[in-house]
Amino acid sequence: MSVVRKQMLVMVSVFSILLLMLSACEGSSGEVEGTESSNGESIELVVNSWFASDADVPNNVWKPWKKYVEEKTDGRVEVKVHYNGALAGSNEILEGVKSGMFDVGMALAMYYEDSQLFPLSIGDLPFANGGDPDKDAAIIQEFSKQYEDSIWEGVIKVGVGSPPPKYMYATSPINSVDFLEGKSVRVSNDLEAELFKSMGGTPTEVAFEEVYNSLDKGIIDSMVSTHDVYTNLQLVETAPNFLNVPVSFAQATAVMNKDFFNSLPEDLQQLFKEDLNPKWEELFEGNARKVMANDSEVIEMVESNGGKVTSFEGEELSEFKSYGKPVWEFWVEKAKEKGYPGEEMMEEFIKISREHDVKLEFLDR
Repeated sequence: MSVVRKQMLVMVSVFSILLLMLSACEGSSGEVEGTESSNGESIELVVNSWFASDADVPNNVWKPWKKYVEEKTDGRVEVKVHYNGALAGSNEILEGVKSGMFDVGMALAMYYEDSQLFPLSIGDLPFANGGDPDKDAAIIQEFSKQYEDSIWEGVIKVGVGSPPPKYMYATSPINSVDFLEGKSVRVSNDLEAELFKSMGGTPTEVAFEEVYNSLDKGIIDSMVSTHDVYTNLQLVETAPNFLNVPVSFAQATAVMNKDFFNSLPEDLQQLFKEDLNPKWEELFEGNARKVMANDSEVIEMVESNGGKVTSFEGEELSEFKSYGKPVWEFWVEKAKEKGYPGEEMMEEFIKISREHDVKLEFLDR
């Protein structure tokens, strides 16, 4: 082989290597600038849901949101939802999103009373929103705007709202407003503990997974939860008595990993801000209404299992709601201990609530 030919082969080889190196650099640069790969593959958005795949929140929120996101982005974003808390439990959502373990998750404020989500817990107060999910959503959305920088520090807010209202269920018939006197009741957070103590009950910590057995064995006599949890866990078998008075809502927020959001192309960032995230909020509000549409079925289920459905009216209802007043006062003190202007926040929350026609007469008793 001639020297010239050898030189030409060496030059071609070197040129080929340089082209390969340049292509690799361009691919790496594309990955830094955005999560959409250089070969046009879709961006994967990972969601952690601590609900089972057949529960109401996945069916009414996560699944339709997944479909909506993928359609609106023309497949550029692919949503992958992990169910049953596969990536993190219900009390590990905020940390999981911040760490990047997953991109989006929904956190309940009551599990984060000692975190940046504390201001949202004001919406968890007993008898706060008149049992109306639309009012609840509107009130907490308006109230939280004043604390957006602190509540969603280090994450991107997807939406805020609440599941359907929580009711009280008991192993024995509920015959009077003091039905909890001397009884044990499952507690999920400090606000519930204060309410149950005000009612004469004994707050008892029981893991969610142990609720059925605890009611069955008499470890607890009562609990507060939503109708969908009550039916999904078949709690009517152990606690066939139900108080048909909404007690409270559990405020929730869906959050997105900030690095994931910032890595998206600008047009997708804008789409999430203006359309996709508001859609999640809309679906979440709609979930509460859909669950509440089955209230009559819950009543029929209780009665068919030999249980009793109780309702309080007039003075009895006012007396029952008055048990909540100490809890509102307790929240103010907790807020002050955490460095928040407790009285100012409570005044604003009450003002917004009354503007939405929520009656809070029990606070004046």
